[in-house]
Amino acid sequence: MRIVHCFVLLMAASQVWGCASASVGFQTNGTYILERNEQSADCQVLHKNIWGRIQVLKSLPAKARAEQQTTPSTASSLFGRWFGGQNKGLTAVGEYDRERAHVYALRRTMVEKKCVDVDVDAELAEAAAEMTKIRSN
Repeated sequence: MRIVHCFVLLMAASQVWGCASASVGFQTNGTYILERNEQSADCQVLHKNIWGRIQVLKSLPAKARAEQQTTPSTASSLFGRWFGGQNKGLTAVGEYDRERAHVYALRRTMVEKKCVDVDVDAELAEAAAEMTKIRSN
């Protein structure tokens, strides 16, 4: 019985450690974990942060199209363009994915804090449609 208790305690400790060791930033599953200062920010700071990032996101489709017109700078980029890698070998597409995940993480925090909501889907609809076209080429 004592071994079972030790095992349960060990499993609980590993769960706590696993949660505590999660790194901030863009995750491999496409989500984003905010930094502590972002999580604790007030509504005004969150609002400014999200709007700034939305403006960056709106500019990224044009950046991706311009990048498509240039010769790939690395072999990885070349293969990504040829074989349809996740980012199509384009840095701007990867940046879009990270920024988009960051914006949605900020929005979740704003909703939790009962801040004025930002309709991210509506704001990014045009950019999202353009990125879908870029990804399908």
